[in-house]
Amino acid sequence: MLIERDGFSVFARTIGDTTKPALLFLQGGPGQAAPRERYEWITAALEHYQVVLLDQRGTGRSTRIDRATPLLLRASVLSQLRADEIVADAEAIRTALGLEQWDVLGQSFGGFCLVHYLARYPASIRHAFFTGGLPSVTRGVDEVYEATFAKLRERHRVFYERVPHAEHTIREVCRHLDNSEETLPTGERLSSRRFRTIGAALGQEGGFDALGALLEAPFHPNGRLRTDFLAQVGDRVSFERAPLYAAVHESIYGGTVPGATAWAAQRVSETLDGFAPSASPDDDEFYLTGEHIFPFQFDEDPALRPFRGAARQLAEKDDWPNLYEGLTRVGSAHAVVYTDDLYVPRSFSLESADVLGARVHETDRWQHDGLRKHGRAVIVTLLDLAGGVR
Repeated sequence: MLIERDGFSVFARTIGDTTKPALLFLQGGPGQAAPRERYEWITAALEHYQVVLLDQRGTGRSTRIDRATPLLLRASVLSQLRADEIVADAEAIRTALGLEQWDVLGQSFGGFCLVHYLARYPASIRHAFFTGGLPSVTRGVDEVYEATFAKLRERHRVFYERVPHAEHTIREVCRHLDNSEETLPTGERLSSRRFRTIGAALGQEGGFDALGALLEAPFHPNGRLRTDFLAQVGDRVSFERAPLYAAVHESIYGGTVPGATAWAAQRVSETLDGFAPSASPDDDEFYLTGEHIFPFQFDEDPALRPFRGAARQLAEKDDWPNLYEGLTRVGSAHAVVYTDDLYVPRSFSLESADVLGARVHETDRWQHDGLRKHGRAVIVTLLDLAGGVR
């Protein structure tokens, strides 16, 4: 199904038995299309539902925004990619499908959208399901990032215990990049600060093993970095496939407290030992960074350079509406919360679950990508919390 709203084309795909209740999936991100692969969670959900997969505006078969669409790389356009407009698109899809209500599953940023959905259109939702995505409804982005950097420090300690060579190798690679020119396959010089953004993997299942393998032997005997190492790093630090993730990332937090987000990751990192982009590999504390987005990435990543001006304007915007205003306890909300979530702080998720009156299953067995890696178990857990689907 394709609809038009406010100059955007919005695409949604329905799969499964149309006589069953509908389950809308709100994808994580921001700036990610709905899945095309038949993940385990989709197969499990189809036993109970018809599943509606929405390509959020700017992604997939909806109006795509990337460096090949220069007329759309404006702050006035990118500011329309937040939860409020995504939810309004979803409501238009629901109406077009002739559905009075549907159940909604929100993963990560999709959960941010779902909380707004419950604040704005609670009557449209029968059951609300969250996995790794209950945003704080009272705390601003600075507090969120203080919490995620603290969790990232904890994850480093565990990572270094499991992969003893990792800390030394990270420091050596960064020293080398600070003093020698190494280029990625896409042609640009790799800086140590950009290399350190590979730490986002520490919040994913298998991330320790993946980074441990990457760091096993990065250098040639002559002291240069191996080209296969540079190719793998390039894949991890480039936003070519999903530039909107970086371009609108901090804007999703705007309005929860008054004022501009003002490059919060950069500002908060500079108050913490070892996390600032300017941190030295010779410092006592020196860490990779996580899913945080920094201004320098819009200078160094070719996929993001065309977004630089718009991203700066979004960071300066100080009149975001509060997307969670009026949120109250709802009839049926259920959440899987991950104890070691590196992206959405556990404590804030539990606070918001309490506001909603949500039933919560907390686990330390899975990471933020638990839905993708353990889909059937997550779906079964959520349906059990809801007492089943009828």
